[in-house]
Amino acid sequence: MRDPIDEIRDIATIPEGLKPLLPDKWEKLGDVAIIKLDPRLDRYESKVAGAYASVLGLKSVLKDVAGISGQFRTPTTKLLLGTDTVTTHVENGVKYRFDAGKIMFSSGNMEERIRMANVVCDGEVVVDMFAGIGYFSLPLAVYQKPRKIVACEINPVAHRYLVENVKLNHVERRVEPFLGDNRDLPGKDFADRVIMGYVKTTHEFLPVAMRLLRDGGIVHYHETCPNELLPVRPIQRIVDHLHGGRAEILMFKVIKSYAPGVSHVVVDARIFRPS
Repeated sequence: MRDPIDEIRDIATIPEGLKPLLPDKWEKLGDVAIIKLDPRLDRYESKVAGAYASVLGLKSVLKDVAGISGQFRTPTTKLLLGTDTVTTHVENGVKYRFDAGKIMFSSGNMEERIRMANVVCDGEVVVDMFAGIGYFSLPLAVYQKPRKIVACEINPVAHRYLVENVKLNHVERRVEPFLGDNRDLPGKDFADRVIMGYVKTTHEFLPVAMRLLRDGGIVHYHETCPNELLPVRPIQRIVDHLHGGRAEILMFKVIKSYAPGVSHVVVDARIFRPS
């Protein structure tokens, strides 16, 4: 079976000398793909998009213009082909519906989403502080039996798709979407497990996680960190918020490279209150 990029290069109606510039990696999300293009291909971008659509079976092709940015982790893209960028992406049997032009979806986090599907949490109350469209809440709800997952999302667009995805995956009885800032979640000492699947400023929300967790509860803490500070900094940030309690580090894992010299990591820690 031929490599798709070879087929794409064969059928792309662009000068032969430019064909080696065609990207051999792309983000395929359902029937929509996002590609990064060398500036030398800009004048041929519609023809390039047509080649990818033909070989990969796409309805729409987006060009990655400026990556992901802002509090809502919003992609900056340009539509090269098609009119509709709403797609349903299926991964590990979980359905994610969203607008690929407005909502990020990182294939680099796939292993972590699959790992969460295997986290045994029967009967637990789980809080997903940065739920997005259900990246971690959905696999947990589909494959495990938590009593309740409070899935918090501040972005109204992502929250709308979160609500839709809860219904799409038939987990309405397990997932309770919450629109708003996770710092406004009421209550304390009630969560058996807190998921902190965010980057860059995640540590600023550790006080919220510590308030929500019951004694002996588990936090899944994500962080982007310079490699030379691993694994000390993310673990130390958890320890700094214990206020006399203690943490049992259950796991440290590098999820993916985030930028040159920087990794996206996760720490699983069991948190114990001061005695």
